[in-house]
Amino acid sequence: MSQVEIYDSYWTEGGHLTQEWSPAFFEESVGILIGKNCILDYGCGMGYSYQRPLARQVGKYIGADISNAALENARSKGLLALQIRENGTVDLEDSSCDGAICSEVFEHLWDPLASAKELYRILQPGGTLVATVPNFGYFPNRIQAFFRARVPLEPESPANPYRGVHIRFFNKTLFKQMLLDAGFKEVRLYGWCGCRIWDIFSCAGPFSNFLSGLTRRLPRFTDCSFLARWFPGIFAGRLRVVAIK
Repeated sequence: MSQVEIYDSYWTEGGHLTQEWSPAFFEESVGILIGKNCILDYGCGMGYSYQRPLARQVGKYIGADISNAALENARSKGLLALQIRENGTVDLEDSSCDGAICSEVFEHLWDPLASAKELYRILQPGGTLVATVPNFGYFPNRIQAFFRARVPLEPESPANPYRGVHIRFFNKTLFKQMLLDAGFKEVRLYGWCGCRIWDIFSCAGPFSNFLSGLTRRLPRFTDCSFLARWFPGIFAGRLRVVAIK
């Protein structure tokens, strides 16, 4: 299957998030892009989460995705959306945008560095990229890798656990270095999506779902989510960078 066919299937079969971000989470995650003249959303998907609020708060929003099904759905929401070619390029001029977002995309790509370089090309000097990825360094992932020799192939399906669409795995150092290698001169890294200390039970094999259900009834403060801010490399479920060209 081609990349287009893989992600056409992914979007049409479901299993992806369809909920729009809350205003507070939107501000925390992409607030730095508000007010920009032109934003490229590289890997916009179907436009469910942050796309429409962002489009309302920038001069021009341009979505881009490799999946025809995702593009059709995003356009049905009134979003401008371009095709990402198989080699990761987009039909935009050099230095044509002053901001970009690439949220939960690099982990899906056959050549994430090539896409990072494409984002660098499209951004103006001084332009800002906001990017997020799952953190393979998150402590439950480390434990799973050590004791069970497993990697998180999100999203995992009970019907076919071998078909996860995450094919690249980033930790704090690797994510930051990739963007520096792409040419960005300043890369600031943060924890994203917090921490649940109880995620340690995800390593408990067949008992993991049962234990997770129990711990979700505990008060929120017991999650120790503050650890994601202090030690994102270990305690953040996902990583967020702000990179400047």
